[in-house]
Amino acid sequence: FTRKIKFRHMQHLLRKQIITGALLLCISFASMAQRGEVYQPFHDDLPYYLGMSIGVNNSYFNFNRNKEFSNPAAGAVYAINPNNNLALNLGLIGTLRLNTHTLLRLNPTVLIAGSKNVYTFKEVGDTAIKTMNISSAIINIPLALKIESDRYNAFHYTDIMRHYVFIGGKIDYDLLGSNKAIITSNGTGSNRTPYPNTLKSIDYGFEMGLGLSFYLQYATISPEVKFSYGLRNLNKGDALLSSVRDITGNFVYFTIHIEN
Repeated sequence: FTRKIKFRHMQHLLRKQIITGALLLCISFASMAQRGEVYQPFHDDLPYYLGMSIGVNNSYFNFNRNKEFSNPAAGAVYAINPNNNLALNLGLIGTLRLNTHTLLRLNPTVLIAGSKNVYTFKEVGDTAIKTMNISSAIINIPLALKIESDRYNAFHYTDIMRHYVFIGGKIDYDLLGSNKAIITSNGTGSNRTPYPNTLKSIDYGFEMGLGLSFYLQYATISPEVKFSYGLRNLNKGDALLSSVRDITGNFVYFTIHIEN
């Protein structure tokens, strides 16, 4: 009987908390709906503005095989597959306004990748699955043309956000590109063999993406997705990859820009 009384008492208290929370939530939404203040109303008049960016990216390689790939020479690969690798990207951003909806953006970024297993392969005469491990720290320098919409209302705020798209070119430079790689066998890591880096240090390509900008009281926050495609053949022509015609690098970025 005592337990029933305690249970009913707890139910009563819980019901009061739920009702109180719902009322506070309704009051909060009502107060938000009455807000008509426009944050950073003169931002669109700035000729340029600066900021910083932080995000993550996923990289992978494309391999185009030679005709001899199905029957390669001794010591060359006869099977090769890319690995996806995550890395952190940190950068600075500068935007120049060309007109009301068109801007030019420079976003030099450092990709902190560390040591990554970039692809797995099999050599002729060896059934072991081997992994190429290469250290990298890439400086990415993209220049993009950015086209943005008018600001519009959202979340009960006036002119708080806009969307945009962009397209441009890039240059990538791997600061650790001259470092040696390491080949491991069967994924154990116990059999580690030093090997020359099979990839070139410099790449160039094109990028495109889209994002949203939220105009807050003291800063603009812009989450963004970017797709980056390398155009240069990164294959150094090592004998191991003699059956591979060319290698290109691709990236997918998720970045948050914080601008003034």
